[in-house]
Amino acid sequence: MTPYDRLIAILSGRKEEIDRLPAMSSVGTSTLEAMKTFDAYWPDAHRDPEKMARLAAGLHKLAGLDNVTLPFELTFEAEIFGAQLEFFEGQVKWPSIKRFIARDVSDLKFPEDISSTGRVPVVATAIKILRKEFEGRVPIIAYINCPFTSIGSYIVESIEFLKSLRSNPDMIHEFYKQTYPHYAKIANAFKEAGADIITYREEAASFDNISPIHFDQFVKPYLTKMISLTKPPRILHICGQCVRPDGKTEIVGKMIECGAEAITVDERTPMKLAREIADRVKLGYPIGGNISPYTVIHQGSIERIRGAVKRVIDEGTDMVAPGCDFWLETPTEKVKAFVQAVAEFGTPPPWDKRK
Repeated sequence: MTPYDRLIAILSGRKEEIDRLPAMSSVGTSTLEAMKTFDAYWPDAHRDPEKMARLAAGLHKLAGLDNVTLPFELTFEAEIFGAQLEFFEGQVKWPSIKRFIARDVSDLKFPEDISSTGRVPVVATAIKILRKEFEGRVPIIAYINCPFTSIGSYIVESIEFLKSLRSNPDMIHEFYKQTYPHYAKIANAFKEAGADIITYREEAASFDNISPIHFDQFVKPYLTKMISLTKPPRILHICGQCVRPDGKTEIVGKMIECGAEAITVDERTPMKLAREIADRVKLGYPIGGNISPYTVIHQGSIERIRGAVKRVIDEGTDMVAPGCDFWLETPTEKVKAFVQAVAEFGTPPPWDKRK
């Protein structure tokens, strides 16, 4: 099977058809070695569609990763709403905002045509370039950073935003109501350009930052509406702890109820518990993760990577993935070891009777 066939089958509810589990990433796939190999360094790769496309495909070409992913950072949406960015010219650093721009929804700029605003045209063009090369063979994943994370980290001062969950909840709701349709429009622009899969990143919504009550109140309703405005297949990704150790307090089930075709989680959400919860909500629902991109893939030995891959497969993942973006300094040989371990331990899939 091609990587495209493999991943699309899982997200379409046909995972019994696949030959092996995919080695994929629903989020960032940039590394310094890929930047060097394909002459696609940050910050140019954030703004030049040719370089963006080359970097997006880097780990597929270098290590056999089962997808290509773009864009590469978390300030993309804030820029669309008026935030000024610092790209750190001549350096490989994550872009950041120069200042928080809003205390109220009225402080935001709302674009009339999202497809021509900010760097949306850059990503759309990069997707079209990737489409010409990989259509039907390698899935193209485009991600957006969702409102709770995007607004609360890059538009409104972060501490004030979190305080407002209690002190001024109407303000939080108003930000959501006014912005979530625009985030969906960004996703739709990526889809129209040729992206096969959309990942919704809502990384600030784990137990590391908010309670399950706040997830129900502020995050889930708008994620559900936003996801409903876009076409499948879609993946919802949340970093951080999404289930307490006792397995009783969790948002894994709530994530599934938001309506995406799959979810991915990081290493702070135990895969075994996530699998049990997912099967209670919707038997066989696809979940991915949850290998640490830093302590295992970047820092770990080849044997540690292999052991982590076997563990998450044994515990029930459908898509073996790092729990968040690959660490920039990760050697290509480590990513290759990750991919090769998935091919070894995930062939055939655990549910296949030949196993």
